[in-house]
Amino acid sequence: MKFECLNLSNSIKKALNDMNYIDMTSIQEKTFDIISKGKDVIVTSNTGTGKTLAYLVPLVEKIDINEHSTQILVLVPTRELAIQINNCVENLIKYNNQIGSSLIVGGKSIKDQSISLRKGKSIVIGTPGRILKLLDKKEIKLNKLKTLVLDEADEMLLMGFEREIYSINKYITSNIQRIMLSATLIKNVQNVSKYLLNNPVKIEYMQNNNIISDRLKQVAINVKDKMKNECTLRILKRCKYTNSIVFCNTKKKTLEVSKYLKENGIKLEMLNSDIMQNQREQVFKSLKNGKLDTIIVTDLLARGIDIEDLDLVINYDIPIDVYYYIHRVGRTARNGKDGQAYIFYTGKQLEKIKEIEDFTNKNFEYEDVPTLESEISDNIDIPVNDKGYYVVNLSVGKKDNIKAKDIVGALCALVGITSQSIGKIQVEEDKTCIEIPQEYIIDVIKKFENGKIKGINVKIIYDKK
Repeated sequence: MKFECLNLSNSIKKALNDMNYIDMTSIQEKTFDIISKGKDVIVTSNTGTGKTLAYLVPLVEKIDINEHSTQILVLVPTRELAIQINNCVENLIKYNNQIGSSLIVGGKSIKDQSISLRKGKSIVIGTPGRILKLLDKKEIKLNKLKTLVLDEADEMLLMGFEREIYSINKYITSNIQRIMLSATLIKNVQNVSKYLLNNPVKIEYMQNNNIISDRLKQVAINVKDKMKNECTLRILKRCKYTNSIVFCNTKKKTLEVSKYLKENGIKLEMLNSDIMQNQREQVFKSLKNGKLDTIIVTDLLARGIDIEDLDLVINYDIPIDVYYYIHRVGRTARNGKDGQAYIFYTGKQLEKIKEIEDFTNKNFEYEDVPTLESEISDNIDIPVNDKGYYVVNLSVGKKDNIKAKDIVGALCALVGITSQSIGKIQVEEDKTCIEIPQEYIIDVIKKFENGKIKGINVKIIYDKK
């Protein structure tokens, strides 16, 4: 169905047309009439299916322009998501100057926000902590509120905002419409919905019955921790993605990864809790404009990222919760477009990879660490045997207390080659002879220019000629 066919004001239709929203998504069709009638609703749907407009269009249409007070309150987990939704609201109401919105988030002047609220804005979008603070200061009046929206409810609860949600609800009369939207129906979401919502209509829409889009290619790579930085670099350099994001679990890790990639020629910015809001907005703008190769972020920002045509997500660390994985990769393969997501794991973490597969009902493709993108030179002074392996001699052997397993471990950690790909290993007194597949020879040569095994400096021994 097209938005043009709905019973909407001309100002909203014109705004939707300007935003190039012509056809309704499935979730928008399923929810429009129910939300328009003022019923409580709990919506579970994939990220990127159009949930924001699904509630904004019918709610904005119902605003009483003669009532100069807050009629819609939207709670979201992060500042970035609040900004994203507020931008959508401003575009939606731009042809109706009798409706206004206030953005209420941390990192912004609370005095300026109070002044904005005193003007009687119809729509308030904000994070639970700052909203509650202004409610306690009596700067937000909810006596005329018609609808409370909990957007990304699962994320708010995972971030520990349950107490703030209940506290905010105490300022609200019971006879209003309440809407909860979530990408996943975790237990806490169900518990809160039972407490807040009155006989809600439950709407679930998962694209092709999967939480993960079928347009997303998911690749799992078994990689040693020491090889993760190099693996990330190779993916970014080989594939030349337009927009990409690398997710790490900690602020410390974002610093480490950023330093390594920058030293190797990747144009990037890092985003974590130390980065101020105005800087974050500038970083997102730079990525959208093609000035950056990638951004390195923590899960704090997973929900606040809204970049068109994001085509690659790298999970440098396995997220602490499977729900975070869904929100990370939900940034790509949207609106019928293709996307790719990589996830790194060590041998001990294979069970967590299987857990993600079971939860999402979608399997990973398993690949080795990508090799360096270099053509094999005819001038490489390393012989090739009749099996097609390069025969590499390393300058360590039995005299150095080196065993075959030490060689395998070093190759896995430094080069990313799997033990199954390595050919025969022969440890002699003064050297070690290894069979290396052709696709890894450049990697081996590069890494053993200054390589070490068990703390011993190792060089490749070339033929005297």
